[in-house]
Amino acid sequence: MNWIPARPGARRRVTTALASAAVLGVVLAGCGDGGVDQAAPAGGTDRPARSDYSACLMVSSLGVADRSFNQQAWGALQSVASATGIQVSYLAQSGSIDYPQMGDQFVQQGCDLIVGMGFNTTETIERLAPQNPDIDFVLIDDVAGVDLPNVSSLHFRTDEASFQAGYLAAGMSKTGTVGVVGNVSIPPVELYLDGFVKGVEHYNQVNGTSVKSVGWDPAARTGTFVGNFTDANRARLLAESEMQLGADVLMVLMSGGGTEAVRAAGGPAAGRYLIWPDNDGCVSNEANCDLFLTSVLKNIQTSLTDVATKAVDGALPAGTYEGTVENGGVGLAPFHQADAAVPQALRDQLSQVGTAIVDGSVQTSAAG
Repeated sequence: MNWIPARPGARRRVTTALASAAVLGVVLAGCGDGGVDQAAPAGGTDRPARSDYSACLMVSSLGVADRSFNQQAWGALQSVASATGIQVSYLAQSGSIDYPQMGDQFVQQGCDLIVGMGFNTTETIERLAPQNPDIDFVLIDDVAGVDLPNVSSLHFRTDEASFQAGYLAAGMSKTGTVGVVGNVSIPPVELYLDGFVKGVEHYNQVNGTSVKSVGWDPAARTGTFVGNFTDANRARLLAESEMQLGADVLMVLMSGGGTEAVRAAGGPAAGRYLIWPDNDGCVSNEANCDLFLTSVLKNIQTSLTDVATKAVDGALPAGTYEGTVENGGVGLAPFHQADAAVPQALRDQLSQVGTAIVDGSVQTSAAG
């Protein structure tokens, strides 16, 4: 993994001031929106069990079975637990608990590693990390604004992978229109959308075509958004509206809604395809694999497994990991059931696009 290191700084053990359990009113093991897990070390390993070590995860209201973002992180911690014997647990955002309360609860119960999913956890980590230098913190999908030896940020250039997805979508479109549907208008989501639209534009430049993209305007910073992470019905309606505008390849940044819309429109047999976000849809949503042209991969599970394992060994890699196409942090999934439909000429162009992204000859973000 490639890291931008934090400035050197000595780690020291301190006694942490704990928040009051009476104020929080939450006991993790019995909480309806949380969970705990503990696993013995995998068979055949010489690594000593670390049952005295705990890793704790802050996730969104979607929980750890969202077939996407949160599930990858939980899978990473479970993998580390299986290999090392550590205890792992999570709390999900709900009406009664938000990220600041989650973080305080984790500090109070003595977590050795606290992982925050998404930029909504950034402020909590930035507040807690300086106060608790004996606890390691990992921030996923954002870069912490504190430069400390107990903070690691995992940031992903999803615009690079979605640029490839936009290029592919434009090359596969029969109607000359492709579309995107966002969940919430936040920087990590807009990064996805920027890359996709720029990929469509690059396809047009290379091939002398005029494929349109609907759902996001990078210049005006406006587009089609569900407004939350959970309303699959609204996501379906928005996907349907874009198909009515002619879009036959869609990237819908939600784990539900897009599949229903594309299947109702006839799926690949009718020339309709869906691009899945964050992980390989044919693995996380196998029942709908036939609908997926590809998936935009944000390899959270691989990078977090690596970082958490190092943290258990007392060697958290402080600083920022930038997941890119070049280092495999982001990319496109295999075409799976759509494989036969993708022309070789388009595959060859995609390979050239990947090379151009790595050498910097194309710009994938709105700033480029």
